[in-house]
Amino acid sequence: MRLLIDEHDFGWDEAWDITCRTLSYTNHTVMSEALERWNVDLFREQLPRVYSICQEINRRLIERLCAVYPNDWGKINYMAVIANNEVRMANLCLAACHKVNGVSKLHTDILRNGIFRDYCQITPERFLNVTNGIAYRRWLCQSDPLLTDYLKQLIGGDFLRDARALEKLLPYQNDEKVLADLMAIKRKNKERLAALIENQNGVRVDPDSIFDIQIKRLHEYKRQQLNLLYLIHQYHEIKAGHLPATPLVSIFGAKAAPAYTIAKDIIHALLTLSKVIAADPVVSKYLQVVFVENYNVTAAEKLIPACDLSEQISLASKEASGTGNMKFMLNGALTLGTMDGANVEICQQVGDENIYIFGQTSDQVIHRYEMGDYQASQWVEGDPNIRRAVDFLVGPEMLAAGHEENLRRLHDELVWKDWFQTLPDFNAYVVRKGQALSDYACDPLGWRKKCVINIAKAGLFSSDRTIAEY
Repeated sequence: MRLLIDEHDFGWDEAWDITCRTLSYTNHTVMSEALERWNVDLFREQLPRVYSICQEINRRLIERLCAVYPNDWGKINYMAVIANNEVRMANLCLAACHKVNGVSKLHTDILRNGIFRDYCQITPERFLNVTNGIAYRRWLCQSDPLLTDYLKQLIGGDFLRDARALEKLLPYQNDEKVLADLMAIKRKNKERLAALIENQNGVRVDPDSIFDIQIKRLHEYKRQQLNLLYLIHQYHEIKAGHLPATPLVSIFGAKAAPAYTIAKDIIHALLTLSKVIAADPVVSKYLQVVFVENYNVTAAEKLIPACDLSEQISLASKEASGTGNMKFMLNGALTLGTMDGANVEICQQVGDENIYIFGQTSDQVIHRYEMGDYQASQWVEGDPNIRRAVDFLVGPEMLAAGHEENLRRLHDELVWKDWFQTLPDFNAYVVRKGQALSDYACDPLGWRKKCVINIAKAGLFSSDRTIAEY
C-alpha cells in the first residue's frame, strides 16, 4: 500500500484492490506466540508511515465489520487490526488477503471453526486447505540411497518424477523376499546411525534393537515430556521383571528456544534419565536413551532412514501439520501418534491398521480448554502409574544424576499446570506404544507389510503436489 500510494500515485481504492489480489496468507500455527502482536508505540515510532496506513486499513475494516456485526463490539474488537494498544499481524493478513489457508485438513478446520471463525463467516470462499509436503527427493533419494536403488529395481524410476508412482509398491506387500530385502536395508541404515551415535555421543547402540525416534523442535505441545514419562514407566516395568521381547533404543533430537526454560528442563531430564538407565545393569540391557547432539538436517538425514517407530505425539489440535511424520513414513517407519496435524491424513492414506493412533481427539482437547476444568494434580493423585512416573523426576536416582532445580521445576510444571495435557494421554500412550513394540517383536512379517504400505502411500505428501495446489 505504501509503495502503490506514495511512490506510484495510485488512489487508495485501486491500491487496495491490487494489494488484496496480490497477497495470500498461509497460516502455519495456531500457537499464540507465533501470531505476532506489536505494541502500538513501538510500531508507530519505527514505522510511522506504515502505521498511518494500518490505521486507515483498520478504520475501513471496522466500518465494514459494523455493517456485518452491528453493535457486537466484542467481536469487532477481536477482529480489528489495531486494538488494545497493539497491531495484530494475523488480523492484518485476514483483512488484506484474497486467500487464507491452513497446512493440513485438521488445521484448516480449526482456522475456519476456531480462531478465524468470524472472518470465515463473512467470506468462507477465501478459506481453503493446502496440506504441507516434503522435498521427497532429498528425504528419500539423497537420505536413503539404498532404499531408492531398491525401489528403482522393483517399480522403475517413475517415482523420481511423480511421487504417487510409489503406489506401484503395493503389490509387493505380501512378497516375503521383498519384505526381507527392505528390512535388510533398514538394518544397514540402523548400522549407519549407530556409527554416528558412537562417534558423536560415545554411546554404542544395538542395530537389532527397535529404534524409536522423536526429532523435532523441543516444545511442550510436541510432548517430549510424554515420551520421557513413558521411559520412566518402562524403567520401572523392567526393574519389576517385565522384560520386553526386543530391546528399545529411544532417540531424541531437538533444540529449545534460548529463553524457554521448561523446554531446556525436559532436555535435562532426558539426559539425566539416560545416565540413570545406563548405570543400571539390568535395565540398560533392554532400554537406552540417546539425545543426539546438535540436532540438524544433516543428522536428520541419518536418523530418518534408520527409524522403526516415528513419534508424532503432539497434543491434538496443536500441530499444524508436521512434516517429519511424512519423511519417516516415506522411509518405512510406522507412526505412533495422536490424531493431530497431517497424522490425520496419513491415517486416511494407510488405514487404521497401519498406524498406531492414541489419545484425545482435537474436539476433546478444545472442549477441555473451553471448560477450563483440567487439573493435572488430580491425575497424579488418582493414578498410581502417573504418580510413579512424575515423582521419579525428583526421586533419589534422578537427583543423584542431575540438577534438583531443573528436575523439580519440571516436576512441578507437570503436577500443577501441564498446559498441554500430557497426563490424560499417558495411559493410552503406554498401551498403544506397547502394542507397537509387541507387533515389531512378535509379528515381523506383519510389521514389514505395514512398512511397505506406508512407503507406497507417502506420495501424497510430496511438495510437488503442495506447490501445484498453491
